[in-house]
Amino acid sequence: MLHLKSYFSVSEQQNLVEITRNIAKINGGMIIPVMPTGQKFNCSQTSCGIVGWLSDRTGYRYSKINPVNNQPFAAMPTELIDIAQSLAKLVGEFNYQPETCLINFYPANIKSKLGLHQDNTERNLKPCIISISIGDDCSFVIGSNRSRTDPLKGIILRSGDALILHGDSRLAYHGVQRIIPKTSNLLKNNGRLNLTIRQVY
Repeated sequence: MLHLKSYFSVSEQQNLVEITRNIAKINGGMIIPVMPTGQKFNCSQTSCGIVGWLSDRTGYRYSKINPVNNQPFAAMPTELIDIAQSLAKLVGEFNYQPETCLINFYPANIKSKLGLHQDNTERNLKPCIISISIGDDCSFVIGSNRSRTDPLKGIILRSGDALILHGDSRLAYHGVQRIIPKTSNLLKNNGRLNLTIRQVY
């Protein structure tokens, strides 16, 4: 795992906010997905790239079609592709192909969290996962790639941070315990944006 604190300048973060707003507009807005159990997520989301990540009653998967408008997901902007490939090189992945970016928005309230999970929906589980934090701080936890009951390490992710899960940490259990409100004024209504870029195939 590589945690890069304050990797993005304020102006770069503002540009990423505009990029995500445009993606959401093209996609017809963001949705609050449900888990296979029917329970709603505590965040809203959308995707860009050749596929988008979906969760509903039928399970977790990637799809070429956005269920909001029944159209392909917005193409991944070249800025995100360039950022992802530059970050991947820092962990020795020189042929990284960014194929999707999942955009999650967590409102600034006590319900905003993401349970402990592995990112294992991708067909290719070797390329790194790149996470970009924008907005309010969050309490992030990460454990081992063996069991969700192994000890967890806590990290505060702040606006402008980049986190790269690679090697043994690529399949590590991780989650968001809570959002820490009013720790950033970057987003109009506070909250946290998380951009997660992956190579799927």
